[in-house]
Amino acid sequence: MFYFVTKNDNKFIEVSKILDSYKEEYPTFNIELKKLEIDLPEDIEVFNTYYENALKKAQYVYHQVFKPVITEDSGLEIDVLLGFPGVKTSRIFPKLSQEQKNLAFSNMVSHLPMESRKCRYVCRVVVLFDFSRYYSFEGVVDGFISDQPLGDNGFGFDPIFIYPSMALTFGQMEISVKCAISHRYIAFRKLFDFLRQGKY
Repeated sequence: MFYFVTKNDNKFIEVSKILDSYKEEYPTFNIELKKLEIDLPEDIEVFNTYYENALKKAQYVYHQVFKPVITEDSGLEIDVLLGFPGVKTSRIFPKLSQEQKNLAFSNMVSHLPMESRKCRYVCRVVVLFDFSRYYSFEGVVDGFISDQPLGDNGFGFDPIFIYPSMALTFGQMEISVKCAISHRYIAFRKLFDFLRQGKY
């Protein structure tokens, strides 16, 4: 059993769906995830990379539970904004609602042609078995920022992230579709492949 550290119910639901689909593909893969909500110090997620943020969270939580821990850090990078918000994605504009943040970023790029609204979602996962054994996996999906929020599904910036090959935002997709193509799917698929091989 692994503790998955998050206070985001939507994130846990997505990871659980990704795991369930993986188990359908590999029926003998029998790991279990348990959601762990824990108050993290404010100085945990202050680093300049997703990897460092995820690792520091894992190390902090492991010191509390002394059990294998899975953490992740993710963000939206917008090219025309030089990668902003990036690793600061979850902490920017704290006084704005998510809907207001989505609208703000859409408005920032709405005057630009589609090819100038390139962006990417990034997810970095860390699994920590003990203080000396930890591994990291990354998932990246390229897309474009929509000129307006579209769709009521997903969470975070999903309504403004256009997945090019489907010409839909993540917010317009059913969760089962998003969980088969997203940055989080790619990262956790790599993690599950690693765990299935048992070489840790």
